[in-house]
This record gives sequence, structure tokens and C-alpha cells, in this order.
Amino acid sequence: MNSKYLESILNIDLITHWYQPILNLNTREIIGYEALLRYSNGKFSPENIFNKAKTAGLLNELDLQSLIIASKQVSSDVGVLFINVFPSTLLKEDFLYVYDKCLVKGIPLAIELSENEPVKDWTTLKKIVKELKARQVKIAVDDLGIGYSSFQHWIELEPEFVKVDRYFTANLSTHMLKQKIIKSLVELFHGSTQLILEGIERPEDLKTAVEMGINYGQGFLLGKPKPWKNQCEDK
Repeated sequence: MNSKYLESILNIDLITHWYQPILNLNTREIIGYEALLRYSNGKFSPENIFNKAKTAGLLNELDLQSLIIASKQVSSDVGVLFINVFPSTLLKEDFLYVYDKCLVKGIPLAIELSENEPVKDWTTLKKIVKELKARQVKIAVDDLGIGYSSFQHWIELEPEFVKVDRYFTANLSTHMLKQKIIKSLVELFHGSTQLILEGIERPEDLKTAVEMGINYGQGFLLGKPKPWKNQCEDK
């Protein structure tokens, strides 16, 4: 890993995460947390951080450092730690080596793969996902419905979780077309894959989601992102 070069662009010691709870919508039990990248002195927004790393050709390096940092910040009672990783990062030759050598063991992990980045090598990605699952890592497809790829490829990864983009959550209680789409997703992924509805901010949308069979969700209505220490104090 080219961590020294990344350090010259961004102070790694200032990279941290805030954690947003993901809840079982039926029991309101927290099943895990999503790690959201932050810069602890507030100098850069998450978008700025990723843009600086991308411009320097260090996006995958930032991804790896973020993964390592998050695994060290949380405790084993996190439930499942959800964290975004670009598909291109998984395709790096040293990804599994870094995972095995650098991550804190005993933290239940779900890697969120975003549809926003086109996948250049599905065959290799499927092999890496298989290796991760052998290490008890769960796979989540993030931002379903707004990206580049077809359902076919993502289904072939056999993800444990599919996260539905917040676009479909907004005004769900009154938007008939969005309701039809959500219902079709519930039917499509019924079984071993769990749907997580993102961006839940209104009680009426939460109520509609539960009535349609969505079992898991996250959003400001359910819990705001906070540093791990603060989340622990709220338990």
C-alpha cells in the first residue's frame, strides 16, 4: 500500500468515521452500523476527501485505509460493521493480503459494493467475493437502482444485503410507482438476501416500508451518524 503518498495528500491520522445504526424495522433492534468517512478537524467533507484521493490516483489506497481504521475503532458488539468499498479496490492484487494482515479480527463485516462504479472484471470480482465469504464477510450491494450494472451481475454475487437508495424512500407513503418498485424488490429478494431501505426520515414512509415487507432500514428518523464513542453511550 502506498500509505506514505496518501499521507502527503491527506493526514491519515485525521481520517475517522461516524457510525449510523441499521435497525430491524419490526423490533427496532440495532443489527449493525454503517461506517461513514469523516475528517476529524472538519477541514474536508467526505466528498472532498474522495476527490483529493481520486485526483492523486489513491482512491483504492484511501478505501483500504478507511477499512482498516474502521475495524480498529469499533468493538466486537457492533453487530455487523457495514462499510463502503469500491469494486475496483477489491480487484487490487493485494486486497486479500491487506485484509488478512491489517484488519482487526473478530469484527463481523459487511462490505458494501456500490453500483455507482462500473465493474471492469466481473469474473475476478466474483472470485474475490467468494474468498471474502469464506472469511465470513458478508456482501451488501449499495445504492441499488442508480448505478451502471444489471441485476444479473449483482444477483450472481449472492449478496446477503441489498441497500435500496434513499431516492425510493422519499415520499414512499404517497408515491405509487415507488411502492410498486419496492414491492417488486421485496418479491425478487425474498429469501436469503435482506433489503435495507436507506434514508428513512419520515414516520409515514417508515410505516409504509414495514407494511410492504421491508425488514431493515437506516436514516435520521432511526438514528443519526455519530462517533463510535457516542453510539456506545447511547446503547
